[in-house]
Amino acid sequence: MSLTLLRRLIRETIIKEVDMSEVGDLCYTAGSTHVMKTCKIGGKKYFLKFSDESLFDGFDPSLQILIEYLAYRIYGLYSGINVPHPELVYDAPRKKVGLATTPAPGKMALKIGMDPRRLGKMMSQGVYVDVFLANWDVIGTGSGNVFVDEESATRIDPGAALTFRAQGGRKGKAFGPRVSELETMLKRGMGAGNVYQYADLKVSAAEFLSVDWSTIESEIDTVRNEVSEELKTKGMDQLLDQWEADCDEIKSTLSKRYAEVAAHAKFVLKKR
Repeated sequence: MSLTLLRRLIRETIIKEVDMSEVGDLCYTAGSTHVMKTCKIGGKKYFLKFSDESLFDGFDPSLQILIEYLAYRIYGLYSGINVPHPELVYDAPRKKVGLATTPAPGKMALKIGMDPRRLGKMMSQGVYVDVFLANWDVIGTGSGNVFVDEESATRIDPGAALTFRAQGGRKGKAFGPRVSELETMLKRGMGAGNVYQYADLKVSAAEFLSVDWSTIESEIDTVRNEVSEELKTKGMDQLLDQWEADCDEIKSTLSKRYAEVAAHAKFVLKKR
């Protein structure tokens, strides 16, 4: 597909932001709280989404996209946790950033009515990381945010991790150094707890402790610098300021959360 044709196609669809020669073959609409399509980048299929501006007030709508990307990168440090490969798509003319992710294998767990006992076991390795990142909507509602095949589960759409709520609101003080999610996300009858009550927390604890804080801190710094450089180059100054402020908050908060989650994980591993 020529770049000219791609630009015209994009302008005629809901997604208006993409203006990059690396992106082509925009296809069918996929359900999301964001504006989403499929596309190809480097010959590979991706799901591509941009923030729905109607959901955001008081800050750049692309900020949640960047925070979700950071969450993906932190998840990616853990060898036992499956997440799609993420890429950021920058649209300098319209000063917007999109998130492209590779398709997840299998079917959506909630859509097929998967037994929560089995789902909890399949998601065991990432439970403490979900808690650490305050990924409140990890299971999701409706079709959900988890794909499953015969052997594994894949987490998608961590838009409710870190400083944002799933629908675009800010968590504020609810994302803090005290890890209340050790109660709310593991307790039966409370969201993810309906699934995670069946998780093997020893498996989750070992996975969480396999990555130390210095590695996570280094990844946050790396992602921050990579994204900041792109935003500077593309003149997205407002988004740059907000992104760097969020990165400061996230690194400071996660450093304290890591210590609490690690202590909980070590306690679980000592139990018989």
